[in-house]
Amino acid sequence: MYRRLWFDLHATVLHAEHALTRADRPALILRDGPSPLLAGNGTPMLHASPPVPAAHIDSSTDNTNNTATDDAVDTGTTAVCATALARTVRLPLPSRSALTVEPIRDILRRGAHTGHAWFTVDIDAAGLRATTTRTVRDSAPPASATWRDALISHHRQGQYKGQTCPGYQVHGGAPARFRTEVMHQLLADTLCSHTPNRVVTTVFEGRKPWLVDDLGDRTPVTADADGWWPITHPGLRWTASLSAETDGPDPEPVFEPYGTDGAGLRCGVCGAIDEATYRELPSMAGFGDDTATTCTICGSAETTDPVFGLRADPKPWPPQPGAPSHGTGSRRPEPSA
Repeated sequence: MYRRLWFDLHATVLHAEHALTRADRPALILRDGPSPLLAGNGTPMLHASPPVPAAHIDSSTDNTNNTATDDAVDTGTTAVCATALARTVRLPLPSRSALTVEPIRDILRRGAHTGHAWFTVDIDAAGLRATTTRTVRDSAPPASATWRDALISHHRQGQYKGQTCPGYQVHGGAPARFRTEVMHQLLADTLCSHTPNRVVTTVFEGRKPWLVDDLGDRTPVTADADGWWPITHPGLRWTASLSAETDGPDPEPVFEPYGTDGAGLRCGVCGAIDEATYRELPSMAGFGDDTATTCTICGSAETTDPVFGLRADPKPWPPQPGAPSHGTGSRRPEPSA
């Protein structure tokens, strides 16, 4: 039997790239146990980015796909397993191992560039078994998951404004939920007898709507506590296109305030918090100041001056597989094997 630990890929990449610029022997450190945590070994540690918790823990004798098993433990909503073995496992980043055909550094970078959402670690009593990245997890999102605005569509049912939860898959499609007015429109579309190529039909029993397909599979339509209506059915394999958050001519700042008081500084490229250098000098324009803020993890920067205002210089994130890290932090050369 082994356990599959599911970690948020983008949070893992941040810890990995920090270690690659701040450690002599860069590695991810897995602290296994009832509540597994994953972090880089960079020194000093990331200021305000805590270790990455395992969002899901699957226990299985042979679970080679992305499907949650019957005895899966959701650490966000369920009590953790107290019998898990407490131990520390080191995952070297820049070197290959017997378990990986390429360095974990490149596995993480390639997964992030191809739209994967998860970094999974398979571990058993003997130690590490396998690591990889995965696009989705075949399970409903937990209550702690983050939903994002999107256009939800089905090639036969139509297109609607709603939200989806990246990294999860339900009935082979994207999770989808809708506001009340959109839910009413969707149900109206399934009620119209003249709507061609209907996938499901809405029926009412005791004033409660149900979605029914030609095979008789029935799914109730109910609202969550937050007022959103998740609509799932085996016949509705939704696709989701995330909505753009910004659309304007002005340059987008690299950094943004962070924290309840706004005193922190978050890099909008890599997500690092309070990992930036700041310089301020009298401007060569003869008045005012020139400023430069640079992220020490990804190297993204923004500058201001009295003449041209804000200028942003975001760097590619994460670096391409095999490329050097962008961070401005320095470390000693890696010892040869």
